[in-house]
Amino acid sequence: RKLMSAGKALLSLIALALNLDDKFFENVGALDKPSAFLRLLHYPAFSDLRLGDITRYDEEILGASAHSDYGMITLLATDGVPGLQDKDRQQRVWEDVPHIEGALIVNIGDMTERWTNCLFRSTLHRVIPTGQERYSAAFFF
Repeated sequence: RKLMSAGKALLSLIALALNLDDKFFENVGALDKPSAFLRLLHYPAFSDLRLGDITRYDEEILGASAHSDYGMITLLATDGVPGLQDKDRQQRVWEDVPHIEGALIVNIGDMTERWTNCLFRSTLHRVIPTGQERYSAAFFF
């Protein structure tokens, strides 16, 4: 319930940022039957990986290849192990997403990008192997 409340609050903030009423998404029926689910993710350690060898970061060994999430927003809790990266659309470079203890990572999804006519862009991200096991919990809203 708390994640659902957080998701609704974030959508209210997005509406306000668009100079709309904070209940806009609720009023148009976007939250009538929200499709939300929690996914627990595990990325195994790759002990043979030579860290820093960017040529090894290909589709065969990536923890999760580059993608965006299809929903409105994603709330992500991580265990602090590095590996999550997002892509800066202007510079076109991959950047490490820092872990902040007790904080959730918020990704904008494809649906929000479409609803806002690309004002809010969906987050292109991936998980690269670091030689350590990695766990995260993603709440797709």
